[in-house]
Amino acid sequence: MLSLLKNQTEGLTGVTVLRVGVAWKTSGGGQKGLMGRLRRAVGTDLDLVAVALEDGRPKRLCWFDNEDAFDNGSLVTLGDNRTGKATGDDETIIARLTDLPASINTLVFIVSAFKPGVSFANIEGITLNVYDGAPGGRKLGEYMPDIDSHNNACVMARAQRTGSDWAITAVNELDNAGSRDQLLQLAKQYSA
Repeated sequence: MLSLLKNQTEGLTGVTVLRVGVAWKTSGGGQKGLMGRLRRAVGTDLDLVAVALEDGRPKRLCWFDNEDAFDNGSLVTLGDNRTGKATGDDETIIARLTDLPASINTLVFIVSAFKPGVSFANIEGITLNVYDGAPGGRKLGEYMPDIDSHNNACVMARAQRTGSDWAITAVNELDNAGSRDQLLQLAKQYSA
């Protein structure tokens, strides 16, 4: 299993389908009783985003508002979970690495909260899971980013083309991104 330590790069040799999932758990906000249970029951809406870049320039965005980034199934999201209450991964993006346009050399994965007043302070924990997404594939690794922040975005990982293969790096950088443009700026900042 990949170690996915911060800033460590791991090769994805032989992986042709990369599946990235994120799971999160809503906090009761330190409140006990009914209010804490209510906050947990409502859940928190986070979004897993993949930005496809060509030499540091964003070319496509895959997220709840654009489920099939290239319209060919090479970079797709499996849906938008608005509560974080699913079993297993709450949101998943699948990258068919061999089907991506040859010019795309980086994918940046970001988890973000867009609703006003929502930040990672609303979360008890986030886990990024990386899988070999081919039939019979297995979990390659997991990463738990920092959550002690009032930021609302985390650049979680970057996958980069290395010749004919890909490699993945755990980034774990917290920031704020309340708009599409801010997401793209974050992706550019961490594309290399």
